[in-house]
Amino acid sequence: MIKIPWEKIARPNQIAPPGDWSVWMILAGRGFGKTRSAAETIRRWAVDNQYKRIALIANTIQEARQVMAEGESGLLSISDEEEKLEFFPSRRLLKWPNGAMATLYGAENYEQLRGPQFDAAWVDEFAKFLHPRETFEQLSFSLRLGKNPRTILTTTPRPIQFIKDLMTRGDVVTTRGTSLENEKNLSPTFLKQLEYLKGTRLESQEIYAEILDDAQNTLWSWGDIENCYKSPPHYLGNVVIGVDPALTSNAESNETGIIVVGMDGLGKGYVIDDLSLSSSPRVWATRVVEAYHKYSAKVIVIESNAGGDLLSNLLRSIDDSVRIKTVYAHTSKVSRAEPIVVMYQKKMIFHARQFHSLEMQMATYKLGNKSPDRLDAMVWAMTELFKIHQNQRMPLILTI
Repeated sequence: MIKIPWEKIARPNQIAPPGDWSVWMILAGRGFGKTRSAAETIRRWAVDNQYKRIALIANTIQEARQVMAEGESGLLSISDEEEKLEFFPSRRLLKWPNGAMATLYGAENYEQLRGPQFDAAWVDEFAKFLHPRETFEQLSFSLRLGKNPRTILTTTPRPIQFIKDLMTRGDVVTTRGTSLENEKNLSPTFLKQLEYLKGTRLESQEIYAEILDDAQNTLWSWGDIENCYKSPPHYLGNVVIGVDPALTSNAESNETGIIVVGMDGLGKGYVIDDLSLSSSPRVWATRVVEAYHKYSAKVIVIESNAGGDLLSNLLRSIDDSVRIKTVYAHTSKVSRAEPIVVMYQKKMIFHARQFHSLEMQMATYKLGNKSPDRLDAMVWAMTELFKIHQNQRMPLILTI
């Protein structure tokens, strides 16, 4: 099968721009074709002997392999068999016959970039990184080979300050694009999902690639969220699972929010997992029980305004050893969340990693919006976590 040259099928904004730039930043919606654009450019640079030592950096080393190397639009998939591109997983290395090499890295271990030298790099989903500025700076020190080192950054934007800073630099060229530009190559199911986002801030960010600033009258600022990432210690005590159950399980139903939180020895709270999903009650209840044992949780806190004892009984039908506390919403979501917002501002609560869907709800929720399932589950869990901490020497009384 003859491969059609990328230049003949790509849209103009998927082709590397002309000019004397150091960084090409592609800020585009999901499904735009960012990965393919970067992979094809890296491939051309390597095959044509323009660049010989290339860094491929994703949020984690697993994502670098699954997306940048082996993904549907990754380097292995888009390369001709005649090019004989080889992949050595144990060495995290892609190698072309002409000697050009690309090495995979995870931004979670950006210090690994201290030793090597490169003449080019591709950084994927940059806005997901816990430490974007530090990763980019470390990479910049490593780009010291050749006459014109270049970097491609591909990402769906988030309102982090460093992306805004990059856009003002004279050596950075920014390409903007939307998901709908690539509509003919997107599945009908994906396009159908986009319809549910119409009119929301999520549509603006994820589809139209707009960099959103803080909305008025929301509880959390993006700054609060951007500064809340911190790796937790190996052991966290008093783990609590918060559950905000969906009352139905059809296509239009809310998700069931399932958030796992824990506390370190200094009294700092951590969000350690988001297991939320849209499913039947039996499926989400099974997931909650599994998480209870996986994290050695102290208690499951479940909102039961509409479900009553049925929800507790459902969990116990799966495992009658789990400890459950049912809570009822006597005040507004905003009133319940405000004390937790203050704890974020005081650096009392951190996220062990980026929880994209939860954080979007935190930064965009306004009274009257669609019920924020993940946010509710997190607030219930954190409220109980700090209550346990304050009463550590008192017996825990459960309302069942």
